[in-house]
Amino acid sequence: MGQYWMFLNIDRREEKSYGKLGEFFSDGRTGRNIAARLCQLRPLPKIPRIQSDDAGITDTESVERGLLSLPDEIICHIINDIESLEDFVCFAATCHRCWDICIPFLEKCIRSLSWAGCRIIGLGDYVGHDDLPPDILTEDEQAELATAKPGKYGPVSLYSYARTYYGEAVLCSRLEDFTDGLLSDLIQRGLVGAPFVAIKTMCTPFEPTVLRNLSKKLYVRADTIDALNEELPQREWFWDHKAYSLGDALVSRICWSSDPSCSMRAHCKDITRGPWAGDAFDITSMEEFQKQEDFSQWVDAKKDVCRALRECWDDG
Repeated sequence: MGQYWMFLNIDRREEKSYGKLGEFFSDGRTGRNIAARLCQLRPLPKIPRIQSDDAGITDTESVERGLLSLPDEIICHIINDIESLEDFVCFAATCHRCWDICIPFLEKCIRSLSWAGCRIIGLGDYVGHDDLPPDILTEDEQAELATAKPGKYGPVSLYSYARTYYGEAVLCSRLEDFTDGLLSDLIQRGLVGAPFVAIKTMCTPFEPTVLRNLSKKLYVRADTIDALNEELPQREWFWDHKAYSLGDALVSRICWSSDPSCSMRAHCKDITRGPWAGDAFDITSMEEFQKQEDFSQWVDAKKDVCRALRECWDDG
């Protein structure tokens, strides 16, 4: 029968279930959709300080009695009670002081639209309850899993636990499918000017030209995968032209199970013991990546990644 697979974002407690690995690997959608959520968003840019013509005329009584009379700490408590991101952005845009106070919270909320920096793993449903890559769970997460109510067949595996307690992840082919929804709602609410431009700038991901394993300081470039596609014997499928992507490179390294069955050829059996399973990832631009002070400490993993993808080519 073969085992079914699930991709987990451990940090966000989200999961997306799929069928057999050989049925969706390099199907042109699954890997790309997972990779899209990992795209890194830009920093929130500063907005210009605006001084109106009548800035010298201030309603002192209104300031003394209104929201701006409160200390920053109280305004932060108010922020914590705002439930929707759209409401939060509109509140921040009311004045420069609110914007300055909200910036750290605002960046965190918008970045939550992306999975960049999160731990990702693909789990087969035959995975044992005591068989996970070392150190991928925190002590609290290990304790939570260990104290879960045993299932029909004994202690609960992370796969079974996630099916019960994780939320379902939403995946799309572009991260902009998420950020465009936010921008559209803000337009409908009438948000314009510098605050809207700042949010729109942050919601534009960097060009996805490099996949980074943040846990191991490894990376693979998109042009490496493009070059590999040129080398591999091409076959026209009835619905599409098969080609690998950075998402396929990711999937080939993060799958994990106690059983090697994957509905793929025998030489692909090591795909179920992925050396990157449970690591943290992001996808960004090579240009941005090279600006980092520690760039020289990172290692190009193209050799191992291309080897794994070549072994899987006949099974896609």
